[in-house]
Amino acid sequence: MSKKIIPGLVFGLAVLPLSALSAFAQNQSRNKSDDPAPATHATPDANKPGPEQVFLAKRAGEYTRTIRFVGQGGADANPFTGTAKISVALGGRFVVEENNDVVFGRPVSGLRIYGFNNVTKQYEAVWMYTMSTAMIRMTGTSDDGGKTIDLSGTSADLHSGAVPLHAVVRQVDDDEFVVTLMSKGTDGKEAAFQETTYTRRKSPN
Repeated sequence: MSKKIIPGLVFGLAVLPLSALSAFAQNQSRNKSDDPAPATHATPDANKPGPEQVFLAKRAGEYTRTIRFVGQGGADANPFTGTAKISVALGGRFVVEENNDVVFGRPVSGLRIYGFNNVTKQYEAVWMYTMSTAMIRMTGTSDDGGKTIDLSGTSADLHSGAVPLHAVVRQVDDDEFVVTLMSKGTDGKEAAFQETTYTRRKSPN
């Protein structure tokens, strides 16, 4: 991968609470009829933060980011560094990350918003950053309560069009998590190309 194409991808998400509007409409319908609600009706709890959102919210704080490009011939072996601030949004439903890095001598800023959809039972995310006007949407699952989240989506590339993107977000401990980005190479095999380690910045005593 050339230095002109910097794979510093970032998350962002905009949500319209359609489930709340649906619940309101169905409540109005119940007042006019004794028919039971359809099986797809979401319970009130589906609109509230649950254990998945609570786990994500624990990441709130300020971090140092260490970015490494891996498995790429000719890539700069030295890691790049930056900072990130993670905050909780919309009553605990989402977490928002704002990051700023310098990669290959160029400043790159990004926005990432993580969330868990209580209805579909999937983690959802959209990434945005200053090197593109695109929004990369990803969805995925976790088999260990959110400690390891496996996300998949598609990135747009000017030269090769749609490129499948795979991200694994792994919580190491309360003060560190790692985001590994993978994609398929020309041989059709998936390989990691970037790893970012987040280390919580603690205030001096």
